[in-house]
Amino acid sequence: MTPAARRHRLHYTVATAWLVATVSLASWWLAIGLSLPERMHRMFVWEGAAFIGLLVAGGVAIVRAIRREHLRRQALETFFMSFTHDLKTSLASVGLQAENLREDWPAATDRAPLDRLLHDLVRLQIQLENSLFVAQPDGRLLREPIATGPAIARLAEDWPELIVNIRGSATVVADARAFDAVVRNVLQNAVVHGGAQCVDVTVEPAASGDRVRLTLADDGRGIEPEIFAGLGQPFGRGSRTSGTGVGLFVCSQLTTRMDGVLRFLRGGSAGRGLTVVLELPGAR
Repeated sequence: MTPAARRHRLHYTVATAWLVATVSLASWWLAIGLSLPERMHRMFVWEGAAFIGLLVAGGVAIVRAIRREHLRRQALETFFMSFTHDLKTSLASVGLQAENLREDWPAATDRAPLDRLLHDLVRLQIQLENSLFVAQPDGRLLREPIATGPAIARLAEDWPELIVNIRGSATVVADARAFDAVVRNVLQNAVVHGGAQCVDVTVEPAASGDRVRLTLADDGRGIEPEIFAGLGQPFGRGSRTSGTGVGLFVCSQLTTRMDGVLRFLRGGSAGRGLTVVLELPGAR
């Protein structure tokens, strides 16, 4: 059962428990009143019946409101999933066409507009994935073995101008889609907001034994000290000219949901830039 389903069941349980408890107390009060002299019975019967009726009506209204909210959320999630699926398919198709154009592009012709198109497509794909994860904070994540070296090398192809040096290799147990989102956000942050030209990736066993540490250090501009503490927080921007900061927040949330740890360190490759340390469970 997903966390969202557990919360939904908890809401129903609390509402039902409240209704049962209050009606029971009102019934006990009515029974006590009926044990008093007979001349007071009529007053207690009318007041008790009205009290119990109001409690039952309020409890039913609460349960119906919970159900309406649950159905509305399900409808929104279904719409969002359908919309993002169609949009991702369209972006992938456009990206494939752009890749074909780049292969056939005349060598003597400036292809800067095409490169910008490809960069914008990558950015849109990342933003779409981030929006999907933010909209579904309780979405189910799988546990599967992932070979870190090939996975990072595959993701680095989205930034052909970026040099990604990978040292070491290991297998982690994580959700493949979430792992890709974390690495892509880190690389995107290094290129777009840090102006990095190189990212050194080191894969090694963590000090805690059955975990794997991935260290991604870039040679970009780095982060200003006054805003460094806000990295990984909702809308914590990495620079004054950067975007909304959702990307690193998504990285932090996904890492936590995969039973991992994400840390940011000042200073990256060649003493500059930013270092991102990612620890995930290793395959046994």
